[in-house]
Amino acid sequence: MKRSVIFRVLPVFFVISLIFCSCSAKSAATAEQFQKAAEDVGYTVEEQDAGGLISIHMASKDDTSAMVFYVCNSEDEAKNAFTRLKENLPDSVTPEEVDSSYYSKCTAENDESYYSIIRMGSTVLASAVELSEKDNVLSVVNALGY
Repeated sequence: MKRSVIFRVLPVFFVISLIFCSCSAKSAATAEQFQKAAEDVGYTVEEQDAGGLISIHMASKDDTSAMVFYVCNSEDEAKNAFTRLKENLPDSVTPEEVDSSYYSKCTAENDESYYSIIRMGSTVLASAVELSEKDNVLSVVNALGY
């Protein structure tokens, strides 16, 4: 009888431990982390005039590929920036979206370009690159944990 209970309870504990291990909280990256990740895939990063934001860093490789990392003053400001950036996507693409209170993601592509807009906390990472640069964008996204 004891053996039967152990074999029933053990799998339950195993599943619970897997669930809790995979639920680690994501945290927003810093401008320095973005710069390192972008430079690691061959982009040049420059700080831009931030206006009312904390900072804006633009990573570029050529005239047609760019990633921009915005550090906003609040999550609400980042949500508004995310919404405005989504509105500027070309009409020819159909975006795939994920949205929650702390994290939002919108990606789209066509035959020539890849677009990615990701908000985490009070930061936004926006990319508009040639399709051949998609893997580099995904490398930066993965390096930041976005």
